[in-house]
Amino acid sequence: MLADQIVSLNLTTRKLCKNCDGGSVISQKMRFLYLVRNDVLSPKELVGELSIAKPNLTILARNMIAEGLIEKMRVERDMRSVHYKITDKGLEELNRLLAELDESVTKQLQLNDKKVQKGEKKLEDALAFLNGAE
Repeated sequence: MLADQIVSLNLTTRKLCKNCDGGSVISQKMRFLYLVRNDVLSPKELVGELSIAKPNLTILARNMIAEGLIEKMRVERDMRSVHYKITDKGLEELNRLLAELDESVTKQLQLNDKKVQKGEKKLEDALAFLNGAE
């Protein structure tokens, strides 16, 4: 059953990620940085993607701004609207976190380069399927 496999994939990836980013599952900070790495997003978009309450997003964003990882920007068409974008420091931090996650998963699963490439291809295909791409 497809739903069963999706839940299993989610639980398995959560287990694999527990040794990353200070011992937590993929952190909200990492997910936030990942979402804004190529795009400028509004709080409403981020609340939906991160599945967190707006007050929690506000706190997270405030802390990340203080760390220099993201910055607020106003949208030209509506100067009241705030969006978030990643900084160079934030991109460096995201790349560090992704490399740490990659290393941790590879080590836990005892993968060689060939197996990593095969796994990446299978995950790419699965994501394309789940995203409705052909």
